[in-house]
Amino acid sequence: MAPAVVVGAVGAAASVALAAAGDGAGDGGAGAGAFDAVVLAGGGARRLGGADKPGLRVGGRTLLDRVLGACAGARTTVVVAAPRPVARPVVWAREDPPGGGPLAALDAGLRHVTAARLCLLSADLPFLTPAALARLHAALDADPAKDGALYVDGDGREQYLTAVYRAAPLREGL
Repeated sequence: MAPAVVVGAVGAAASVALAAAGDGAGDGGAGAGAFDAVVLAGGGARRLGGADKPGLRVGGRTLLDRVLGACAGARTTVVVAAPRPVARPVVWAREDPPGGGPLAALDAGLRHVTAARLCLLSADLPFLTPAALARLHAALDADPAKDGALYVDGDGREQYLTAVYRAAPLREGL
């Protein structure tokens, strides 16, 4: 993935500024303090023929458990999906209606978090690391006027579900 991009208002279509980031060593923690995580794991996996994408294994671990490992530094981790066995304790939430899409899932997850910032992640990020999340936190710390920091893929598409956001603007936007 490309370097972190800091975005202005949540939902802004264009990237505003490229953020300098450190090496990101650590547990994915936020320089500015505690953070929570919301992991969206309830999609229909239509491109996979409806397969249980969060349950797929890479390197002997499910995709969901790999993402949960990357955000292990979160104070509270909410997984928006039907409950299933996972490697660490999480809070389970469901969007209303079930299968209602990422905005409904974000709303469901936000109801269970209290930190001023959160990692918003999809459950299909097998190579996400705590260091990658730490770079996003550092990018957000570098520009207090911005609402979030996210990754951009190799084709230039902003990855809104591989991001760190300030929670208040997300709540206001919903």
